[in-house]
Amino acid sequence: MLRHSGYLGRTITTTRRYSSRPAIKQHDPLHILFCGADEFSIYSLRALHKLHQTRPNKIASIDVLCRPDKRVGRGYKRTQSVPIKHVAAELGLTLHQHDSLKEWQAPTNINLIVAVSFGLLVPGRLLSTAKYGGLNVHPSLLPRFRGPAPIQRMLLQNCTETGVTLQTMHPTRFDYGAILSQESTSIDKERRIDVIIDHLGSVGADLLSNGIESGAFIPPFPAPELPSSTHSASYAPKITPEDRRIDWGTWTADDIVLRDEVLGNLWDSVTYNWCAKDGSSAGPEKRVKFGGPWRIIEPVTETRPLNSFQPGLPEPLDETYGPKMRFLAVDGRYVQPHEITVEGKPKGGGHQMLASLISGKECAG
Repeated sequence: MLRHSGYLGRTITTTRRYSSRPAIKQHDPLHILFCGADEFSIYSLRALHKLHQTRPNKIASIDVLCRPDKRVGRGYKRTQSVPIKHVAAELGLTLHQHDSLKEWQAPTNINLIVAVSFGLLVPGRLLSTAKYGGLNVHPSLLPRFRGPAPIQRMLLQNCTETGVTLQTMHPTRFDYGAILSQESTSIDKERRIDVIIDHLGSVGADLLSNGIESGAFIPPFPAPELPSSTHSASYAPKITPEDRRIDWGTWTADDIVLRDEVLGNLWDSVTYNWCAKDGSSAGPEKRVKFGGPWRIIEPVTETRPLNSFQPGLPEPLDETYGPKMRFLAVDGRYVQPHEITVEGKPKGGGHQMLASLISGKECAG
């Protein structure tokens, strides 16, 4: 079975399907507790709701569990909800919001728990009270990229193939359940998170629907031949601000472009000192934020001065609409961000500000 999801001429292709393909198992009408949060999980919730509407004898009810709203922004004056909350309201589903499941009790009629990008471990205590345990949809070919950031980590490793796994839920560990089915996908050179989430979300929703239809959550669980058998286990840790911090000493121009495409909001704490104090660490550091897209300009040639080969070295360029900064990557190519913002200064004014700092030093010299 093939699937194609193209955008602006790029194509993502689902190339193979691996499944235990069990005979349909009989079970009671399902009362599902769906635990979710983000856009990826919304696809699975909508698929279950559609099945609930068309096959009420298969899915009798769906409750949704998500994290509580949070105060965000300056002064914590703005309230932010996880995306799935609004979808639950749109579909008219009962909503529960909890930040800890340590003492929370699920409704007594729940007999299957489904978790998709939930962010919290559903404890064994809750799984044991559900007659049919739990199912999880994970956006990787397990056991590769276990953990909270499989899509981002896969892209940062320049993988051209990924996929989705349907598994049972382990009572004490993330992503260690029995693998029920998987589907692999070729993503070629696609690096946009939203495009990949749209595709994998649809693939995951189909895997979940088919698993519900066949009763795949009912043991015994067969051990099918899966694409994950060719990959070693790996972990995909949460993305932190340090993942966006440019390491001029090791990142190539391609690394910088890739990190911007996958993570965005790159930054460093050395550029301001380079421009204002010749790299001296004297005085307080200022964080410099870089807004993409980045472009690769040119390679360094042997005719350049020796001191111009220092990775991270900023250099102003006179352009039609004002000065623009470019930076030397470790592989000898220049990169240029679309926007620069210096900590504590107006957004987007960093190109001109840094160029002025360098110009002021040259004049003083």
